Formats: sequence, structure tokens, C-alpha cells
Amino acid sequence: MRDTAAGLLIGAAGGLAFWLLGIPAPWLAGSMMAAIAAVFAQVRIGMPDWLRAVAFIFLGIQTGTAVSWDTLDRAIHWPVSIAFLCLTVVAVTWAGMAYYIRRHDWDVPTALFASLPGALSLTLLLASSTTADMRRVTIAQCIRLFFLVAALPTVITWLRPPGDHLTMSLAQIGGVWDILLLVVVSAAAGYALEWLKAPAGLMLGPMLASAGLELSGLVAGAAPMSVLIPANVVLGVMIGARFSHFTLAEFRAALVEGFSGFVIALAIAMAGAAVAAWFSNLPFALTLLAFSPGGLDAMTIMAFSLNLDPAYVGAHQMARYIGLALFMPAATAYVLKRMGACGSQAAKVEEG
Repeated sequence: MRDTAAGLLIGAAGGLAFWLLGIPAPWLAGSMMAAIAAVFAQVRIGMPDWLRAVAFIFLGIQTGTAVSWDTLDRAIHWPVSIAFLCLTVVAVTWAGMAYYIRRHDWDVPTALFASLPGALSLTLLLASSTTADMRRVTIAQCIRLFFLVAALPTVITWLRPPGDHLTMSLAQIGGVWDILLLVVVSAAAGYALEWLKAPAGLMLGPMLASAGLELSGLVAGAAPMSVLIPANVVLGVMIGARFSHFTLAEFRAALVEGFSGFVIALAIAMAGAAVAAWFSNLPFALTLLAFSPGGLDAMTIMAFSLNLDPAYVGAHQMARYIGLALFMPAATAYVLKRMGACGSQAAKVEEG
């Protein structure tokens, strides 16, 4: 409890400081930076599973209640941009692998799992069953997420012209019974999908349930935005706590490699987002956030913070997450087998 309280207080203080400074997405970026500083200052911080679950459920509720019939009308353009997103994911992975193998002489398994964009838990689980260097994979994934959360809001703010946004203006839910219905039904849906082992069930269930309640008219309006601030802080502390497994020296050494990987991934994501924005007639800032190779939770929270359509961003990040969860095991096994075979043949040629 002390570790949890310390993490929440430190994260809230960091978020408040960033908010006072006017930094974009302050509660997420500020809490993450404060948590990382605390970790390397030898302060013990923690986040229990139940609190993480609550944060994911409320984030799913926030995203679902942002869905309206107007959202569904615009969704006709989404399949096109999701198709470009799939191509972008492949390109980001391939480019990251090539960079780590050629520039830093990493082995194929380590480079592959360090380059996969998103689905961190599944990526680490699959990497652990191979010969990949788990320290390098974990650090590379965490460093990329660190730079995304720290830098992406500012990048999007710079790139977005005034008025270039796409969001819904929903009144807040006023009735206590409406809020209670929304929370109970959404939480039940989240735990049901989690029990069924659905990818990102704790977010997907509340997202679908709250969207259904909103579209059916049983609930009108969104949950108070103040609910999103604690979710920001919890997520920021969760990201920061991942660095507790590394020393400060390891963190410093990984910054260059991690930043280079982040720049490569962001450049490809920007190219894919620009093409999708042109084909779908959507704002570039919106497609960039949806295409950014971060986590489902972090990117969706960022959509709210940057006043971008959370339904669009959430749908694309969810598509990326589910796609990786479904196809990553077979795809990574195939790539490792093919590249392993190529490596063996190259070794035989050199020996000959």
C-alpha cells in the first residue's frame, strides 16, 4: 500500500507540474516522467492489478461513450485507413529489424521482438520462448513507449493547424443511476471478455458495452472527464515502474538505440498516416496518433488529452492489438524460421 500510495502521489505531482507548464497530455507524460525519476532515485513505487483493471475499465468507458451515430457514419472511411495501418505495422517491424541487425549487430530474434510495435506483454511472452536477449527487447520496447508518450503530444501539437481536429462534443452524464448502470454493465463486459481470454478484454469489453448503451439511448453523454485524470496517472506510473528492472547505466546506454528505433518507427508511421489521411479525407494529426506504434491504452488516453477523436484512435489501436495478438505467434515463428535458415546457409557459404 505504501508503494502504491507513493506511486500515485509522485505521478499526480508530475502530472500537475506538466499541466501548470502547459505541456500537451500533461497527466500521462508528467506522471510517467515523475515515476521514472522516482525509480532511479531508489523510491519504491507500485501499482496493484486491481487498480490497473479499474483504470482500463474507465478508459474503455470513456472511449465507448465517445461513440455516436455520427461516428458510425464516418466509420465508412476506417477500413481504408486500417488497411494502411496493417502495412505500416509490417514496415515498422521490418525497418526496426534491419536497423538493429545491421547497425548494432543484434541477433534476429532480439531485433524482431524489439521492433514489434505494441502488444508489449504478448511480445515479451513470445520473446521469452526464443533465444532473444530479453534485457535488450524489454529496454527497446520501454524506451520507444517512453519517447512516444514524452514527445508525440508535442509533435502532434506542432503539426496540427488550428481547427484541424475531429472529436465529439458530448454532454456529461448527469444522473447517478445512469453512471451506475454504465459502470456496472461495462465492468461486467470487461471481466467477461477477460475471462474468455479476449485480447485487451478489460478495455474492449467496456468500450463495446458503453458504446452500445450510448447508441441505444439508455445512457446519454460521457462520463466526467475528471475520471480520465486518475487513469492518466495510473498508466503513467505503470509505464515508469517498468524501468525499475534497469539500472541507470543501462537506461542511459539504451537511450541512443531506443531513440533511433523511435525515430524510424515514427517516420514510417507518419508516412502511413499521411497516405491514410489523404485517402480517407481525415486530419493528419488524427491518423498520426492512430498509426503511432505505442500501446492501446497510452494512445487512447492521448487522444482525449489532445482533443482528437478517441473512437477512431481506439478502433485503430485495438485493430493493431488484436491483429498482433492473433497473427504474431505464427508470423514471428515463420520469420525466425526463414531468417534462421538464411543465416545457416550464409554461414555454410562462409565456411566453404
